[in-house]
Amino acid sequence: MSEYITVAGIVQFDPRTRTAAGKEVRDVAIRSVANNKMISITLWPEMQSTSVNKGDFIVADGKYSQSMGQNKDGEQTTYHNLSATTFHNITGNGTTTSPAVKAAVSSDTGDDFPF
Repeated sequence: MSEYITVAGIVQFDPRTRTAAGKEVRDVAIRSVANNKMISITLWPEMQSTSVNKGDFIVADGKYSQSMGQNKDGEQTTYHNLSATTFHNITGNGTTTSPAVKAAVSSDTGDDFPF
């Protein structure tokens, strides 16, 4: 099951680059402000123009998922993951949004506004 959520936290390590779905992505690990859990955030290519470094405070929106696995000590643990659609580096004052989110926002006419 995946949900769309917003997380905020401090970057714990410098970003790591890997290939996913044939694209080069960056993974950023943050410690969440809300619950003090580590969350791995995947930043897709369209978000890589905004720099991010260890110690930065970031806010990200996206699809949340969990996975089970063993940590480096061999203990069973839950991993928290976020595939980002919007990413804000509050420390660096940069914001990037995926093209799909930009299209959805620009096509909104505002007619559904309740008041």
